[in-house]
Formats: sequence, C-alpha cells, structure tokens
Amino acid sequence: MTGTVELAPDGQHLLIRFPYREDLVATVKALPGRRWDPKNKVWSVPATHVEAVYAALAQHLFEFASEIPSLLAGTLRAPTPTPAAAKPKERLGPGRQASLPMALPAPGSRDDLPPWETPTTDAPTKDALSIRELNLRIRDGLRELFPGSLWVTGEIVDFDKSAGRQHRFFQLVEKASGDSRPTAVVEVALFGSTAERLLPALARHEPPLSLRDGLEVRVLVKLDFYPGTGRLQVVVQDIDPTFTLGKLALSRELVLRELAQKGLVERNRQLGFPVPALRIGVLTSPDADGWNDFVRHLEESRCGFQVTLFPVKVQGKELKPTLLRGLGWFAERAAGFDVLCIVRGGGSRTDLAWFDDRDVALAVATHPLKIVVGIGHQRDQSVLDLIAHSAKTPTAVAELLVRGIEAAREDVREFAERLLAATGHRLGTAGLELDALARSVQRAVEHRLASAGERLRSFAHDVVTASNTCLQRRSADLRHAATRIQHGSERRLDRAAARLDQQATRHRLLDPRAVLQRGFVLVRDAQGKVLPSSQRLQKDQIVRVQFRDGHADTRVTHVQQDQP
Repeated sequence: MTGTVELAPDGQHLLIRFPYREDLVATVKALPGRRWDPKNKVWSVPATHVEAVYAALAQHLFEFASEIPSLLAGTLRAPTPTPAAAKPKERLGPGRQASLPMALPAPGSRDDLPPWETPTTDAPTKDALSIRELNLRIRDGLRELFPGSLWVTGEIVDFDKSAGRQHRFFQLVEKASGDSRPTAVVEVALFGSTAERLLPALARHEPPLSLRDGLEVRVLVKLDFYPGTGRLQVVVQDIDPTFTLGKLALSRELVLRELAQKGLVERNRQLGFPVPALRIGVLTSPDADGWNDFVRHLEESRCGFQVTLFPVKVQGKELKPTLLRGLGWFAERAAGFDVLCIVRGGGSRTDLAWFDDRDVALAVATHPLKIVVGIGHQRDQSVLDLIAHSAKTPTAVAELLVRGIEAAREDVREFAERLLAATGHRLGTAGLELDALARSVQRAVEHRLASAGERLRSFAHDVVTASNTCLQRRSADLRHAATRIQHGSERRLDRAAARLDQQATRHRLLDPRAVLQRGFVLVRDAQGKVLPSSQRLQKDQIVRVQFRDGHADTRVTHVQQDQP
C-alpha cells in the first residue's frame, strides 16, 4: 500500500497520508485546493474534488476509505459542520482513522435518522426509489434475512491500524489457497464495550491469544447496514479462541512436516557448542525486556562475553523480513561468532506464532551457527524451539551460556591440576636422570679435555716452528720487493716530471692571453661564447672584440666568407 485517503470528521475535506516520495508530493501538489498540515503531517483537499483525487492517486495504489466510493457515487452527503462554539474541531493525528457517525436506527423508525435522511414531503415517482428508500429497504431486508447472530471465519486485515482506539474497525477477508489476494472482503466493527470484554478474556486464555493482522479467526457477528452511507459491516459479538489456536497448530504442523521431509528438523540441533562460547550474536529488539534481562545476566557473570546485537522486530509483519535479514547477516560472518541467540520475552500465542513462519524455520534449520532460542515463557513452544536448541526464556539462554563458560573453566582447572601432578612426578624423575647424566658427562669431558690439551701442545710446537721458518722467508722476500719498488718509483717520477714540464710549456704557448699579447683579438657573441668562424656571424649582430688590454662591443655590418 502506497498511502491512504480518508474523509475528515467534518465531511468537507479528504485527508491524504503517505510516506515521503518526491513523485507523490508533486502529484498531490497538482490537486486543486490542496493544503499541507505540518502539525498533523497530512495533506487536505476539499471533498468536492474527490474525482480528481481518486483519478490521481488510484494509479499509485492508494487505499481509499470506505466512504470515498460513496462520495464518488454521490450517495454520501457531507454533514452540516458544527459551530466552533458548540463543538471543538477535532484534529486528526498521524495514523488515526477518520470515521463517520455509526448511529443505527431501529427497523422502521425514522426519528433517529440524521437530518439529511429525514423524509421529505415530496413523494418520489412511482416507478423509482430514492437512494434513502433503497438503503432502508436493503437494511430491513438484511435484518429479516439475518435476524440473529452468526459465526463467520476469515483472515484479519488492518486490525493493527486501529491500535489504541476505543472502537476497532478492520476487515475480514477470504483468500484462495496459495493466493495472497483476497477473493472476498467484509467490513468489521469491534466496538469499545465489546473490545473491553473480549480482548482481556483472550489474553487470559490458556494459551493466551491476541488479535493481529494475518490471523484467521472464527467470530460471532451481527450484520449491520448503515443507510446514510450504504455501508455494510458486521459487528463482532464474540470470538472462538479454540478455532484460531487450532489453525495455528495446524500451520506449525505443516511447517514441521516439510522440515522433516527435507531432513532439517535436527540439523541445527546437532551442531555442537564451541568451547568456550564467548562471541555471542543476538537477534532481538533492543527495546524488549527480554534483551535487558539477557544482557544483565551476562554482565553479572563477568565471563567476558562479546555480544553483538542485530536489531529485529519480535512480533508483527516486520518480524519475518527483519529476522531473515539478521540470520543472513550472521551467516555471512559465521567465522566471527560462536553461537547465535534468538530471544524474546513472553507474549500471547498469536504473538509467538510469527516465529512459526516457514521461511524463518528454513533459515534457522540451515544456519551455519549453533542457534539457541529463548522465546516466551516456559509453557510456550514455537517451531524454532523444536528445530534449534531451546532454552525457553531469554534469562535461561543467558544462564545456559554462563554455565557453559563455568563448565569449561572447571574442566580447565581440573586438567591443570592433573597436569601439575604429572609434571611434578615427571620433573622428579627427570632430575635424578639429569644428575646421573651430569656425572657421566663431567667424567667424559675431563678425559676429552686432557687428551685435547696434549694434542694442542704438540700442535702449538709444530705451528711455532713452521711460523718462524715461514716468517724468515717472507722477510727476505719483502726486503727484495722493497728495493725493486724504490727503483721503479724513482724512474716513474722522473718520467712524470718531464711530461709535466712539456704540458706547462704547451699551456703557456696556447694561452689566449699570450695570443692577444701578440696582437690578435678574440671575438665572442652576446652570451660570451667564442665565435671561431665567420659562419656564425649574422648581419647587425652585436659581438664583443677582446683585445689584450680591453674589449669593444661592435655591430656586424657585413660578413664575407673566404673560399676554401
């Protein structure tokens, strides 16, 4: 469902609600007379533009209140607004359902009809009925056809929308097997006096039962037709809890039968507990009392648990998608956890029936982590309790984890004591063996050291004799080599001195300053580079002419190159 369109209590405006979407906002802004109420977060459009509203929003799958079709057909008249001094204007908060007065006149009585339904003095034509007369005949005919109450069965829809209201208005639908779309729908009213009697009685039932969307119920109703709007509804008088509980049990049995056929009932239960199980994953609502009890018990144990919470819904239609996402998240990170816990506090049997879902059961049965379930009270049992390790309550799950750590700690302590005793005995025996071995080693070492000393002394004498002879030979060789080196060095130095004298003489002859002293000049370009050829000169080029006693900058006026 994208959003809702309701009739305001004043009957003069249509109230449009939807989660923010840019395209829908643009669509609503195009409606005539639209206004935004920022306090109640609702769009308001005059009821006279109902056709434009329906045409614009029906294609976006908006849900229209039951009064809207009557308003479109022209069979619903807006009530006369009450003066502000006589009756304060009611403002609708987000999520509240606007409803019309549901006064039900007695059969044949005209006194209780609203002012716009009071018979007029103008008689209708003989061959046609007015809408008022038609609705009255329909009402009287239904009362004659169904004079008493009757039992009907159907699935509850939109019951959760009216939570917190005195009167609960919802629908009962019938669906074909395997089809999510309803094949038949009837409007249902559960008035405050009946709700105050029935709902607490269902909660006290064993096991407890609470009404919710998606639940199949058997209810005792009485038909009611309101001529003012041409609206048919059934009024709840009683509810049979055994029918609903039987349906829930049958649904659970079908899920377990499918798991048994696939060999999955014991798959997760047969996974062993890691020892120690300290890395704990948890699927629950952070606002639930069961989560607080679970965490408090683990903290009081001081066992060093590492707890990771993936928040999920623990009842209602959001339980399944959020729980499946959480199971998938932990499955992808199974290597980082030892055990996964699904916990929830107590509730009615219908609240806990959300955990009997087929897809949730398959995800739990095939999960790679050992799953521990603590859902409800000791007397409660869901499908998950039968396919995973069940500890009944969140506190019991925490106690199970703590006992596992304490048992592992006791096993380690006992093993350490046995290891200490065996180690002491072994160390005593090894000490005696080491003493005997040390004495044997000492004697062997002393004998080896004495033999080695004699060999070292003999070897040292031989080394000294050989070293003296070798040193004498090396000394004579060094003296002869020194004499050769001295004579060779003197000859090399004489030749090097002669070459240096030759280089100095050549340097003096080739020094440009000596050339300049003889009357020659040196020509350079603007960057100071020597110009050795006229080929590098250009007309009008500035060159510097270096003389022996100074320089002059001149401009080239003519360049002539000699023939080779």
